[in-house]
Amino acid sequence: MNTARRVIVLGLAVLAAGLFGCGTSVDDMVMNPTTKDELVNKLLADSIAKQSMMNRMTTDDATKKELAETLLGDTSIKAMALDKLIADATQRETLVKRVTEDAAIRAQLIAALTASEVDRKELQEALKKPIPKK
Repeated sequence: MNTARRVIVLGLAVLAAGLFGCGTSVDDMVMNPTTKDELVNKLLADSIAKQSMMNRMTTDDATKKELAETLLGDTSIKAMALDKLIADATQRETLVKRVTEDAAIRAQLIAALTASEVDRKELQEALKKPIPKK
């Protein structure tokens, strides 16, 4: 409850400063790197404000795409996203289809399957079976 009070007090202080003309405007605070960092840190410290920001960032498709592109620049996030995609059985067929459509990835996949003796035997056994009908 303390964080909710702090957010309310902060909001009222900003509102009062704006109404009475004392202090800087929100635009000025955002343009100033020092106060912008302070505002962001205070918002991130409050779980309700953080959830509200996340909801706003993930509601709009354009913002969601920008957020995803930013996150996928981090290799650990990229690996986690790939793990999530692989674990999701409903996405597996789409993932396999995309991988096999790309000639370079398909060649790399074939090279990986034929490099190991165990994988090569498994591949040979799979090739002996009739092609499944759709």
